[in-house]
Amino acid sequence: MTLQILAVVVLGLMCGSELNVAAFAHPMLNRQPLEVHVRMRASLAALFGRVMPFWMGGSTLLNLLVLLPFERLSVPAWRFAAVAFAIQFSAVILSLIGPVPINNRIAKWTTESLPEDWQAQERRWDQYHWLRTCGLIVGFAILVLSVGGRE
Repeated sequence: MTLQILAVVVLGLMCGSELNVAAFAHPMLNRQPLEVHVRMRASLAALFGRVMPFWMGGSTLLNLLVLLPFERLSVPAWRFAAVAFAIQFSAVILSLIGPVPINNRIAKWTTESLPEDWQAQERRWDQYHWLRTCGLIVGFAILVLSVGGRE
């Protein structure tokens, strides 16, 4: 049960962080003057570019560990955990294909080095991020259901 609770807490905290970025931080940054916007967006991209691989990877690994036999899950609880793992794993793959390459470019931006399509790149990152965030929240809810179905 400890592993399940740890998996829920770690994924729940990550979902909260991801939702904060999508719903509050980036919309607020979009209302700032260009110099502030670019500097903060680049700083956040660099920070999360270092942190999120461990957080997303660790959270996905915890969910995978929940599926192992020593957790003694009932069949429905195991299925819920398996679906949550599949969603988390899909979010990792989506991240590697979509937002991570964009994030790596944004982390290097300055007001003097902005590419012509910088706003389109930010919008694309935000769209990928919303998709990933919604998926992770669904995965989190399903993982919580698996805790309730423990033997």
